Amino acid sequence: MQFPTRLRFPVSGLRFPVSGLRFPVSAFQFPAFPISRFSVFPIFASGFFLLLSPLFLLFRFSCFALGLGVAVSAATAQPLVRTTAASLRLPLAAPATAYTTTRAFPGLTFTQPVSAVTPPGESRRLFVVEKTGRISFIPDVAAATPERRVFLDLTDRVAVTPTSTSDERGLLALAFHPRFASNGFFYVWYTVNATTAAGTGLHNRLARFRVNPADPNVADPASETPLLTQRDEASNHNGGELLFGPDGYLYLSLGDEGGGNDQFANSQRLDRDFFAGVLRLDVDLRPGSLAPNPHPAVHAGTYAVPPDNPWVGVASFNGTALNPAAVRTEFWAVGLRNPWRMSFDSANGRLWLGDVGQGAREEINLVVRGGNYGWSFREGNLAGPRANPPAAAGFVPPVWDYPNPAQGQSVTGGLVYRGSRYPDLVGKYLFADFVSGRIWSLEPDAARPETPVGADRVRLLATDGGIAGFGLDPATGDILLCDLTENSLKRLVAAPAAGAAPLPETLSATGAFANLATLAPAPGLVAYEPNVSFWSDHAVKRRWFALTDPAARFGFSADGHWNLPAGAVWVKHFDLETTRGNPATARRVETRFLVKTAEGSYGVTYRWNDAQTDAVLVPDAGADQTITVTENGLARPQSWRFPSRAECLACHTPAAGHALSFNTRQLNRNDFLGTLAAAGYLAGAPASAAGLPALARADDPAASLEHRARSYLDANCASCHRPDGTALGSWDARSLVPLTLAGLVNGPLLDHGGDASARVIVPGDPARSRLLQRMSVRGPGQMPAVATRERDLAGEALLRAWILALAAPAPAAPPSRLVNLAARAPVSPTGELIAGFVLGPGAPRRVLVRAAGPALAGFGVGGTLADPTLTVYGPDSSVRVAAANDDWTANLPGVTSVVLGRAFLAAGAFSFPVGSADAAVLADLGAGAYTARVTGANASGVALVEVYDVEDATVAGSGARLVNTAIRARVGTGADVLIPGFVVGPGAPKTLLLRAVGPTLGAAPFNVPGVLAQPGLTLFVGSQAVAANRGWNGAANAAEIRAAAARVGAFALPEGSRDAALLVTLPPGSYTLQVAGENNATGNVLVELYEVP
Repeated sequence: MQFPTRLRFPVSGLRFPVSGLRFPVSAFQFPAFPISRFSVFPIFASGFFLLLSPLFLLFRFSCFALGLGVAVSAATAQPLVRTTAASLRLPLAAPATAYTTTRAFPGLTFTQPVSAVTPPGESRRLFVVEKTGRISFIPDVAAATPERRVFLDLTDRVAVTPTSTSDERGLLALAFHPRFASNGFFYVWYTVNATTAAGTGLHNRLARFRVNPADPNVADPASETPLLTQRDEASNHNGGELLFGPDGYLYLSLGDEGGGNDQFANSQRLDRDFFAGVLRLDVDLRPGSLAPNPHPAVHAGTYAVPPDNPWVGVASFNGTALNPAAVRTEFWAVGLRNPWRMSFDSANGRLWLGDVGQGAREEINLVVRGGNYGWSFREGNLAGPRANPPAAAGFVPPVWDYPNPAQGQSVTGGLVYRGSRYPDLVGKYLFADFVSGRIWSLEPDAARPETPVGADRVRLLATDGGIAGFGLDPATGDILLCDLTENSLKRLVAAPAAGAAPLPETLSATGAFANLATLAPAPGLVAYEPNVSFWSDHAVKRRWFALTDPAARFGFSADGHWNLPAGAVWVKHFDLETTRGNPATARRVETRFLVKTAEGSYGVTYRWNDAQTDAVLVPDAGADQTITVTENGLARPQSWRFPSRAECLACHTPAAGHALSFNTRQLNRNDFLGTLAAAGYLAGAPASAAGLPALARADDPAASLEHRARSYLDANCASCHRPDGTALGSWDARSLVPLTLAGLVNGPLLDHGGDASARVIVPGDPARSRLLQRMSVRGPGQMPAVATRERDLAGEALLRAWILALAAPAPAAPPSRLVNLAARAPVSPTGELIAGFVLGPGAPRRVLVRAAGPALAGFGVGGTLADPTLTVYGPDSSVRVAAANDDWTANLPGVTSVVLGRAFLAAGAFSFPVGSADAAVLADLGAGAYTARVTGANASGVALVEVYDVEDATVAGSGARLVNTAIRARVGTGADVLIPGFVVGPGAPKTLLLRAVGPTLGAAPFNVPGVLAQPGLTLFVGSQAVAANRGWNGAANAAEIRAAAARVGAFALPEGSRDAALLVTLPPGSYTLQVAGENNATGNVLVELYEVP
């Protein structure tokens, strides 16, 4: 398709080529403004919600396999009457621990922090490694108001998905040279896309940088000297701690290259690559040190090998002969899977390390010279996935290991405390689990610290999920924790004096039931049922919820998490038929509780006694029971797991919304939403549930096979498999995510199970669909990882049928197209709101362009532009006005308010009040590029600009149509945000190129001042983020983005630029973009949308 060669902007003399509708748009920093600022717009005929709603407010979510759900007494004749659950005696705070965590520096945010380091000898500065690519620092931690500054920005080099907390790539570690004060050297470990002798793609890099000689608070990004750049075939298990030891050598921990079960066979090799161990390097090139053996990863002359490294000159390993010239003599220790954080004991120089397990054990190791820690022959103290360990290996056992998932799923190594702030912790090793949130101390054996210890030497200190690293406050010596999921640094502090009520020891003591024999709930407990139940090993379940605060209500969200008030309680009871299919044989097994607290949530469970008269509190560590069941006429044992409290929190995370099924898609059935609202339990619910999402049961004849299968995945997998969830895979189980963006169909794998051709789902091929494979096993590698020990054969059959159906040709559908663009942003005398659009070749097209100001007040938007003026400029001259309007009822000749009102209705746009000062233009426009300019007569305020293709999108024709749209505006913070949105009309999925251009606008030929230095681009469906990019070169499909830009005629983005781009294929529907500046930055940015043929 050919486009006009030049689009001229009549604003500030700017002229931009048509290829991208080059209007300098603005950075949009999305603030955490309160929901009350906005009202959700209804979905009109066009399906476009107009971007005025709080689409981006809630991104935080949380275990406990409740599978909570939906309809209560909708089937009863009596209306639901709200009653306070006054009899419940569960404490409204989590069980007390000796310590707790608090924000160390309130008001300071660090993007996915993983490490906190202070240079040698300093007592004020604290440097924070942000996984997304920056090293930030606090100049003075003791200041009355500490501030955050950027020390080094490597976001243009680091390969990472900036919005994903589970992506193990990124900037991972920092170590200051012992003589940093004099030489200014520091070292970093990060992932980078590069080309080396080993290939093109993801690499791990160890590099040295130097501080700016003119400013000790700024690093010189041009001073990079790589030491190692190693090809990495998988994105996970990058290890990555950097430390200078007491001997002055640099130590680096390395994972096994990734995947699963040591699929690259790196863990017991000394003669291949730099994986699965700890390296010890001489970065000072001391006399007597040795040159490393040749390897494609080594940058010659940048480091040497200490002569006393354990494998210098060896000719065998594990009983197998080696070529000494091929040995990686840099290794200090081997046999590690994914060592995540290590530290030296400042009192004695011992090296402690946490190694993340495959799925059975998490371990703490004391690393010694030449130690082999067993992976993949061993996993903790258990046998690993690899059989037949060599007799000569001599594995070193962990000092402590704990079960996965009973106590956690991802260990974070910590530090040995040697300060004076915590007298009871001196000499103890502190560590945490990223998933369960448990923070422990371990007391080593004083005489033989390498000796494995018992549980009596391990103490639970506190609970806080998402801890990715430990550090020390250089001024106070306080223990700091890097909370990756909350983007903050936490401080370990003594818990307030114990005042919380203890957990009831029996179910009867909880006050949840008025009659335990019949399980009649106490007043205030409301029965409900979800649309799709979580699989629970054949159990038959009943559910109730309660609010203990008479003033509290649940906060409604159409497609996101509901706001759950503190004091909300959910109860789930499990019966198990001992003869499958015979309800008369059901026995009571357990009753679980989830309690929402002010800080988060906690879960506990009660085990029914053999007499079935009461249930007793299950210990913190959980419990197991074997139950004899009869299935198909044969008796067999069934293993039942009572979850530990850590297992509860593995699923019920803040990222998952705590109560997993207390949301619209699970509760939208039988008018249960209306029932809750009418009874006073639910605030903000719409009058009708029509059009709201709802999961579908596997046997729902009215639902498509795809919707039923994806509903199953949503209920059973989405608590972990989501962008900010704990699962490592890149696929997204949320049903609202378009299938083309979910990473399911032909999605890449971290662990291919020995079949390199396997994918998450391979259409038509269940045997190569890893998702189904892992559902079909129980034991190591099973999915879900917790809360089940029995296969769900019906669920497997559902997914198998869907996988087979995916191979069938899709029904023919007419092409879809862009039919609507809108954006909301502030307008001022110095900052205009500009929308651009291109109509492709063909006959003139009827287009509706609107500028809403006063009308927005009806949607709860404050500070609106009182009297917007709309001018549409044509394609043939920068001064030609195609159409203009000030007040919509005083429109162009021949276009009356009645005609405009009909156009509003046809476009699905909300109406303007009669006589309002909002503006609108309805015009028949020919092919070419157009600009819509919104000004405010020297006034300021928020305005909404909209462009609608009014022609019937379902009728094929030869007329001109929207093929490219763009927005430019100056954006601040708070309510002054730019929210572009668009609609894909009916038909087949449409491929679109979406770009947020900032830095490139500041260079020739555009020369736009005040551009946003690094825009982040996020695509939303409703309030949920489904795709994101910051730095287009770092995208996995960067080559495709480059080719698509050339195909649609967009100007090329420079290689390595910090502009953002997404190339996505979207089904018909309404979508929203967020363009955000890093660290509240503002500036001009261009947002572009292209149809890609």
